[in-house]
Amino acid sequence: MLDRERNSVIAEWLRRVNLVSELANIPLSDADRAGHLPQLFAELITRLRLGKDAPLIISISAMTHGKERFSQGYTAAMLVEESRIFEVSAFSTLHLHRSELDQTKTLLAVIIIADEADRQLTDTVRGFMMASENPKNSRSPLGMPAFSNWQRIS
Repeated sequence: MLDRERNSVIAEWLRRVNLVSELANIPLSDADRAGHLPQLFAELITRLRLGKDAPLIISISAMTHGKERFSQGYTAAMLVEESRIFEVSAFSTLHLHRSELDQTKTLLAVIIIADEADRQLTDTVRGFMMASENPKNSRSPLGMPAFSNWQRIS
């Protein structure tokens, strides 16, 4: 169901993010603001399909997102707020479609969603911190240092 409702979850996330002045004050197009979500959402759906015992892997997409957010002038607290809003948007969608869900599996799905969102947030912060520790490469249009030469962690 979340896979089917992916676009509505992203739209709800964007609506909610734009209501938070701290986030909305960063001058980004909707595409730039939400551009990271399709890949992170795909990772979430994969994790749901694999179940609770799926191995946890480092999300290069989330790390890239953290690096980009650093160059866009975000703070670490803003990353946490974005992640919180994603979880609320996903859980709101589950609530709206609760009659379609197998109630015996819903709580496990909620646990997996929360765990995956937190794992992605960890990797987003990891990328953000890597960028903040190596700001010498370039500067963003906002005057914040940008990090372009980072390495994948495998």
